[in-house]
Amino acid sequence: MDGVVVDSEKLYSQSETNVLSKYGIKFDDADWHYVKGCTEKQFYDHVYLKYNPQITRKQLMSECREFLKKLFTEKLDYMKGFKEIHPYLKKQYKLALVTSTGPELVAHIDGLLSIYDNFSLVITSLDTMAHKPSPDPYIKAMSSLSLLPDECMVVEDSIQGIKAGKAAGCKVIALEGSLEKEFLTDADYIISSLYDMQDLV
Repeated sequence: MDGVVVDSEKLYSQSETNVLSKYGIKFDDADWHYVKGCTEKQFYDHVYLKYNPQITRKQLMSECREFLKKLFTEKLDYMKGFKEIHPYLKKQYKLALVTSTGPELVAHIDGLLSIYDNFSLVITSLDTMAHKPSPDPYIKAMSSLSLLPDECMVVEDSIQGIKAGKAAGCKVIALEGSLEKEFLTDADYIISSLYDMQDLV
């Protein structure tokens, strides 16, 4: 979802400047590469293991959630090209949204952009025990839609997501933007815009 369907990655990064930095947390590139595509639990596991901020986990999560909700309400929109490519894809394929984002934030985004209307199925972080880079979220989606891996194409923008899609046995399209092309080379295809999908599917 983030960085593929909705243009949220740049907004997540603002949480570092506005919230995390207050508690001495300053992400480097390696941190961002790791947390993109992760669940909220994986994110805060990483934060507390590496930085051990002097604020309770519950308090920090609450503060970041509220900041993100406010920012999303003010600035969130679909990724460039999604509204144009979506009707083309929906006519030909079953579309599933497989996200590591939790249901609370997904519900907030749906209230803003009605993302559920665009997909036959939505998988959030609560729908599987294991999460990206585990293949389980994609396996759950394929099972729910009665599809085999060779009938599916995964679109991802993160290292964790690409690993998950490949581990599930699917072909993976990587969308540049959240990460540079050099970090997306494990995907089967790399595109610079969602418009490019018409040439691949």
